[in-house]
Amino acid sequence: MASAVLNATFAITERYVSSSDGTQIFAQAVGKPHLPTLVFVHGFALSALVWANIFRDANLLRYFHLVAYDLRGFGRSGKPERAADYSSKLSADDFVSVTKSFNVTKPLFIGWSLGGTYASDVLQHYGPDALSGIIWTAACPYLAAAPNCTTEWVKTVELPAISSVDNATLALSIRQEFLYRLFNHPERVPTEVLWSWLGSTMLPDPAKITFPAGPARGSTQDTTNLFEAGKKGVPLLLINGGADGSIKGEETHAIVEGKWKDLTVYTAKNGSHAFFYEEQEEYVAQVLRFGRRVFKV
Repeated sequence: MASAVLNATFAITERYVSSSDGTQIFAQAVGKPHLPTLVFVHGFALSALVWANIFRDANLLRYFHLVAYDLRGFGRSGKPERAADYSSKLSADDFVSVTKSFNVTKPLFIGWSLGGTYASDVLQHYGPDALSGIIWTAACPYLAAAPNCTTEWVKTVELPAISSVDNATLALSIRQEFLYRLFNHPERVPTEVLWSWLGSTMLPDPAKITFPAGPARGSTQDTTNLFEAGKKGVPLLLINGGADGSIKGEETHAIVEGKWKDLTVYTAKNGSHAFFYEEQEEYVAQVLRFGRRVFKV
């Protein structure tokens, strides 16, 4: 696919990458490839479109090469029919296939919401040294922790409704509510942004939309290497929003407290679930501080 011009210096390169089972994974990159790489992993039902503003951030591009991709089952990536096609191993292979396609080794992993759980897959199947560091942005650390990390609304309202195959009106209307609840001030978000994010939620089949967060992946996740990485000193930054209506950041913190040698926690007092979008300058400042320490740049 052709590169989209970002400015006079940088262009966004977009491509489809074949994963280990042949599933096509949509990926994009921007910046100078010789710089250390940050890989951004989006949240449930969305796509790499959520990182569009981040990909234009001059402060990040000064120090880092940025990569993002659409998780299998979401966005522009392939959407396999069987739950078994969303296993931990295949999820890890997607990540590594993308990074290899851009000649990236040992990137800094940045996962938002559901996206945070994919670091465990990568470390499980490619070893505790596969990542230079981890940033969990309003995220759960692994799928088995989701009942503790997610709010009651997510568990009892969002997930049952968004995957409904019997009530089309409910399945559609919940997508708009889901989207608006990501922000503290959805009325301030430009329509083209809201509609691009909302459009992403319309792409998966309701019967399959929960496959990436389901038992086929969760039951095949083994967190041994995740916590081994923590023990070995792989740096971890938790960025939580104090007004997050989807993820309970204090629960994520509790899971890793005492198990992670190099742990940094930052809580934005009034931060929403999409804190990285609404308060981008504050968010990027934390990513920059942490990333520059990790890579010594």
